[in-house]
Amino acid sequence: MTKRFTFLAIAVLASRAAEAQAWNYPAFQPPRIESREFNFALADAGSAGTTLLVQWRELAATRSQFTLEAGIVAPDLGDNILVLGAGYAYQAHRSDPDVPLDVVLTAGAGVGLGRSTTIRVPLGASFGYRFELERNIALTPYVHPRLSADICNNCRRNDDLGFGINFDVGANLDVTRSLSLRAAALFGGGDLFSQNGLGISLAIRPPGLRR
Repeated sequence: MTKRFTFLAIAVLASRAAEAQAWNYPAFQPPRIESREFNFALADAGSAGTTLLVQWRELAATRSQFTLEAGIVAPDLGDNILVLGAGYAYQAHRSDPDVPLDVVLTAGAGVGLGRSTTIRVPLGASFGYRFELERNIALTPYVHPRLSADICNNCRRNDDLGFGINFDVGANLDVTRSLSLRAAALFGGGDLFSQNGLGISLAIRPPGLRR
């Protein structure tokens, strides 16, 4: 028991996680990295608007992965916003009998380009557990808490710097080895981004491209 609590404390304190997130939408980051994945997402977060997002995740080494993402946001007020991001993920732990949790740490940054320019640098970690159901079908519920430094040029004032605490509560359903369905609820709180939201996505791991 002591080992479990010690590991969790170290994971939270040492996590330099930042999903490549430029606006207000779920990160869609389950607690396991993939060799290669394309994730197509739709999300809505109140007045922050509706986001169409594409994420590409690629294995960089045995336990690490790069992420690139791009999307379009249609806010309730104002012009559409182009979001771009890049990130790095690290598999800090795979579930075992002592600590039955998968943990992924990530690092990155994202930018939103529109009438205003936003930059987001969230710090957090994704925790979850994979339940094997049958054959290639598996369900992974997870939580992804994160702190963020948020910068917005030409927002409420000339330049805004804010901080936020956000977390996703999500689930990843592996339908086959190559196809997953995801859903996540975003709970946001902060100076610049405080809207709650919901998102769904389809993740594809092309068999011909897998390492």
